[in-house]
Amino acid sequence: MNSLQFKTELAQVRAQNIDITNFENRLNEFKSGFAMNYDRASKHLMTAVEGIDKTINQLQKIREGLVRSEDNLRLANNKADDITIKKLTKGNPTMTQRLEVLGS
Repeated sequence: MNSLQFKTELAQVRAQNIDITNFENRLNEFKSGFAMNYDRASKHLMTAVEGIDKTINQLQKIREGLVRSEDNLRLANNKADDITIKKLTKGNPTMTQRLEVLGS
């Protein structure tokens, strides 16, 4: 009877050991799968961040170009506002004479 009880308990212990081993195997599979997915997600995230950084740099360059263009347009507008007939005909006797004739 003791022998049967011992065999039954031994079988239960073996079954529990198998359950523990299976649990550990499943846990390790989960860990490795999770780590692999984490690595992939991390790489995709870094790629996205690098793309955003490149886009920000490109937009900054475009902004600087637009600011320079605005400065040049402002300077050109100032020059256009400053122009006069007198300044255009200075040193040009032909145009000065023709404009005097037209003005008379």
